Amino acid sequence: EMNNKLGCICLAMKILETEQKLITERDLGLKFVSKSRKIDTIPFMLINIETQKPFTVYYKGIATPYFRLEKMNEETCCAVLSPLEAIDMDGNAVELCETVYSLKKTDKCIIVVLSCFCAINPLPPELVNKPLPSIEPKC
Repeated sequence: EMNNKLGCICLAMKILETEQKLITERDLGLKFVSKSRKIDTIPFMLINIETQKPFTVYYKGIATPYFRLEKMNEETCCAVLSPLEAIDMDGNAVELCETVYSLKKTDKCIIVVLSCFCAINPLPPELVNKPLPSIEPKC
C-alpha cells in the first residue's frame, strides 16, 4: 500500500512522462506548423523530503538540480533520470540558478526512488538546448 506522499510524486512523474511524450510527438502530421527545433524534454527539479532543498548531482564537477525523465517504473516508484547541464549566455557551465540560460542534455543516468522527494518543480521545455544568442556585426 502506497502512502500519499509516495503516490503523489509517483503520479506527478507519470503525468510528466505522458506530457513529455506528447510534446515529443506534437509536431508530427502538421502541414503548416513547424517548430524551429525539436522539443522532447520537460526539465524539472526534485525537492528532497528531508532537506526541503532541490536534489542535486554533480556533472563535470558542477552541481546540477536539473533533470530529464528517461523512464519510470510505476510498480517500484523509481525513475531513471539524466542530469541536465546548466549553461549561461556565454555557453559556460554554471551552478547558480539565476544565470541559467539553457539546459543541455547529458548522456549520464541515475536511478532515484521517488518517495525521497516531496515536490517536482517543472521548468519550460524551451530551456533545453536553447541556442546561445549570436551577436551580429553591424552593417
